[in-house]
Amino acid sequence: MHIVLHVGVLALTVLALSRVTSGVWLKNPPAAITVAVVFSLLNWSLGWLLRLLLVVPTILTLGLLLLFTTYIVNTVLLWLADKLLASFEIKSLRALLLSSSAITLVNWLFYLPLWR
Repeated sequence: MHIVLHVGVLALTVLALSRVTSGVWLKNPPAAITVAVVFSLLNWSLGWLLRLLLVVPTILTLGLLLLFTTYIVNTVLLWLADKLLASFEIKSLRALLLSSSAITLVNWLFYLPLWR
């Protein structure tokens, strides 16, 4: 149930981003669900690999990169979801960074202990 709720919140976030941000395009509103599912699957399958690749830079920055690891991973996975889906397009780097910021914030709020 938790996973379904998380995908639903992510889909609503993507839909809101497409309405508010001029650089994010969705073919139709149900495509937001597809984007949320693909993003979640990419996060499940490749997120650990990206986090593993960031271990050495995290050590070299004395742990400061830990503050941005989730944001970096979300940015890469959102860019990859854009490349995989024809019904979803991010038109600029600014829109990608803004969308990744919003998704990171919503994910952070979703996993707060307050909601459990």
